[in-house]
Amino acid sequence: MDPSPCAGTLPLEELVLRGRSGDRPALTELIRIYQKQMARFVIRQTGDEAHYEDLCQAIFVKMVLALPRLRAADKFEPWLFQIARNICRDHLRAGQGRRKLFVPLAAEYERVAAEPAAAQGSEEKSIGDGLKQLPPEQRHLIELSLEKKRSHEELAAMTRTSISSVKSRLFRARENLRGILLAGERK
Repeated sequence: MDPSPCAGTLPLEELVLRGRSGDRPALTELIRIYQKQMARFVIRQTGDEAHYEDLCQAIFVKMVLALPRLRAADKFEPWLFQIARNICRDHLRAGQGRRKLFVPLAAEYERVAAEPAAAQGSEEKSIGDGLKQLPPEQRHLIELSLEKKRSHEELAAMTRTSISSVKSRLFRARENLRGILLAGERK
């Protein structure tokens, strides 16, 4: 596939609008923009580094298939993370990989992202290990807040809850993570 003539030059909303109409370069660019975020998100949500590429592929396949039904282009990122969250939940419910999702794609989608765990430092690894011990809802919220510096309003939109709910849940999640990390240091 030829590189997108719009790669890196169009705003995200324009890429989404083009992707909704089936523009392959725009879809490729959306996948390129989000592939590393999705890989990190999937690994932190599932703790499953062995299957993250399959899960990311499933996320992007679902994105491409459902994108024409997305009504508001400015809601793309919360919508994409909701897809990722649902696929991670399904994976965990299925017993960490007993249910395989495989959809053959073009060669350019074979590798979703470079191994994210390879570049992790010891501090990031201990935080990642601590995140794995949190309940899925708390892990999801912290992951969303860590991925980018998101406002409480953005987190509320992404999780489909109120701002006050996001604030209290994020506080509890951080407190639980802090307790887990402190307990790990004492060992």
